[in-house]
Amino acid sequence: MEITIIFRTFALLFEKSLMANNYHNNSNNNQQRPRTQNVLEALFTNAVNSLEGRSVSGFKIQFDLNTGEVQVYDDRETLLAKNVIFDWANRPVKDLSQCKQQTNSIRVALIELKRKNFFDNPLIAYPFTVSLTDENFMEIEKIFMLGDSEYIPEGRLMKNLEQELQNFYKKLLEDIE
Repeated sequence: MEITIIFRTFALLFEKSLMANNYHNNSNNNQQRPRTQNVLEALFTNAVNSLEGRSVSGFKIQFDLNTGEVQVYDDRETLLAKNVIFDWANRPVKDLSQCKQQTNSIRVALIELKRKNFFDNPLIAYPFTVSLTDENFMEIEKIFMLGDSEYIPEGRLMKNLEQELQNFYKKLLEDIE
């Protein structure tokens, strides 16, 4: 039980850190971030609204690097919603695995939607995942995951903090013994 409390505290701190980093790392934050986040939040809202009573346990995200078009598919690979983010068009990125800015923007939009209780919708089944996929629906990166009681965003920051968390657990277990 104590480990669950520690993990939840860690997840909340990570969420605040991720949101702060995403909003402060770009010189165009005052205009680009809110517009992009609004488009992404509307995209996911449209995706859930188009489910027509079907439950979904995950979204698969695809985007076109040339046009900036973002597509949301359900876990059955049915297109639910799409939109264009013009700020993402014609970026000098060669493949989807190099799209860190885009995946971080999607992650922040999903965290914001979670904060707004968006995922309390009865059509969303748990565990719920959002993954970046290629045109053949092969997973490139897991962007976001919701469990029954907490969410687990994945990404660069989580990997960097993993060692610190392991050290914390080791020290905690030593204190208990």
